[in-house]
Amino acid sequence: MVVEVEPLHLDHPFDYAIPDALHDQAEVCAGQRVMVGFAGRSVRGLVVEVGDDTDVPDARLRELRRRLGTHVWVRPDELDVLRWAAERFGAPLADVIRHALPARNVEVERRAEQAGWFPPGRARRLRSDPPPDDAALAQIWAPYGGAGRDLLAAVGGGGAGSYFLAPLPGEDLAARLSELAQACLAADRDVLVVVPDPGSPVAAAVLAAAGDLAVDLRAGPSPRVTYRRWLEARCGQARVVVGERSAAFFPLERLGLAVVLDEANPAHKERRSPRHHVREVVLERARRVDGVGLAVGTVPSAVAQRLLDQRRLRLVGPGRPAQRASRPRVVVDTGQGEARARLTRQALRALREATAAGAYAVVLAARRGEGRALVCAGCGERTVCPSCASSLARADRRVWCEGCGWQARGLPRCARCGHGEVVPLAAGAARLGQELARSLPAPVAVLEGYGQPAPPPPAVLVLTRGSVLDAPPGRVDAVVLPDLDGALRRPSLDAAEDTLRLAMAVAGWTVAGRRDPQQSQVVAQTREPGHHAVQALAGWLPERFWQVEAELRGPLRFPPAAHALRLRVAGEPPAVTAVAAAVRTAVPAGDDVLGPVPEAGLGPSGAGAVLLIKADDRVATLAALRPLRETWSREGVDARLDVDPVDAG
Repeated sequence: MVVEVEPLHLDHPFDYAIPDALHDQAEVCAGQRVMVGFAGRSVRGLVVEVGDDTDVPDARLRELRRRLGTHVWVRPDELDVLRWAAERFGAPLADVIRHALPARNVEVERRAEQAGWFPPGRARRLRSDPPPDDAALAQIWAPYGGAGRDLLAAVGGGGAGSYFLAPLPGEDLAARLSELAQACLAADRDVLVVVPDPGSPVAAAVLAAAGDLAVDLRAGPSPRVTYRRWLEARCGQARVVVGERSAAFFPLERLGLAVVLDEANPAHKERRSPRHHVREVVLERARRVDGVGLAVGTVPSAVAQRLLDQRRLRLVGPGRPAQRASRPRVVVDTGQGEARARLTRQALRALREATAAGAYAVVLAARRGEGRALVCAGCGERTVCPSCASSLARADRRVWCEGCGWQARGLPRCARCGHGEVVPLAAGAARLGQELARSLPAPVAVLEGYGQPAPPPPAVLVLTRGSVLDAPPGRVDAVVLPDLDGALRRPSLDAAEDTLRLAMAVAGWTVAGRRDPQQSQVVAQTREPGHHAVQALAGWLPERFWQVEAELRGPLRFPPAAHALRLRVAGEPPAVTAVAAAVRTAVPAGDDVLGPVPEAGLGPSGAGAVLLIKADDRVATLAALRPLRETWSREGVDARLDVDPVDAG
């Protein structure tokens, strides 16, 4: 029995006796959920094995209290996936189970039984529409070459494999993934699509193509609705599941295609234990059932790049001629010779021309209102870490680098002009929108967060990262990227690839549905035109970005060169120092431990620090940390481990 309790030191099976009353009703079997008594309270548990032997004395052996339904919640192969996720992300199995399984609703079960499709195995498997025309599909996917043909064959022919789809600029992803979903359904296999945001046009298109065969989990439906949809998937009543990261563990009878859209999007990373990443879960689920796992993105994350380098993912991308013919026209504008301003003259001209033509113009603003990168108030020179050249963060009288852990007291004076004051490099979205509204004749709308509807064109849309969807809101004639330097130099290791990913996603909107991509306008403002991310954007060469980035990270052993594990520890400095010393002693030889770097907001007192561990063998490092973490759990030390944190690769 896995009891759903939080402490890590209780992460092991417990024995319970089956009461005679349940023996009379039906046999309790592995995969069922039950209620048990634990530490004076009633909690849920998952039966993982039923046997006749136990090491627990009869006087201490307690009976389980009741079953949560007679159906099996988790089948043996699904339990293997849950155990794998717990090991992969260093989390208690109980946390994975609690995340993967919804709360039971008896009324939902009663109505499903009356409808004739519950319990599992009662309903007839629903059939899909005829598959798309093979010749038409072959022509549509021709730009993706042999890898595209193999992906189509695997999806429609019951094959297997793990792929990374790098779409053409302006590609109609909604249509492409709908085609794959229909081909998979026609082969009598099921489909899972995980998207980073509820407003995803791709998700809406897949749902529309699947019709009554699909369940929609976007935007977090109520517990009652979630359980009904979970039952529909469990019973085979639903054959397509579309949702955000909570959908990653949803059951499907015959999983054939598992897709994670925009795999590098930070929204795919769970912030609570088990702190899993959807990408790994989706690909692993497909691999274990001999299905097709598909990660989609413009710029691979560091983890995905490692899998590509190791040939555990196969790249499905357009050939260079097709990519060159469809890429947007990107102008790198340094603003040289102009007075320092938020937008250059060329950027403002692009916005005016786009709205004058009756289309949208898009401005991508910094994340969280103001960029965290700092520049000299006197000359605009960026304040950088002397160790790794990342931007520095500041709090009170200290500065530190969240990339490599370097820290010092006091802000160093500008090396160029000697000035001692700094200002944020980028403007907030709201402020930027106000400035544009005063200088442009067209309406200006600031869209922050998911699900913000765009006004009708012509209009200037000021977007933040959370409002960038997987398809444009309409015809976009111009995109301006005014905060590239601030985004590229955020004090975070993933700043460069994350900035390039967003920039390429939005820039691609300007060629969507356009016959002549050279009519598009993308203005990238930067004072660092030689930065490899800027060069990759201008040439539309994401693969070249990783060639340079990997060389920069290799000597420092940052992802993808090594694995990253972040340990957040709450407590006062002496306690944190003791934890750091224990970690350095425990991890395998060759592992690097950076920090501790102070971080506010951890634990009840608000004090704490962060350690970053760089490891060549993630499994060995997790195994070495396990005894320490169990000890901390018993002693009440608040230490939270995050494997492959999104802002460290």
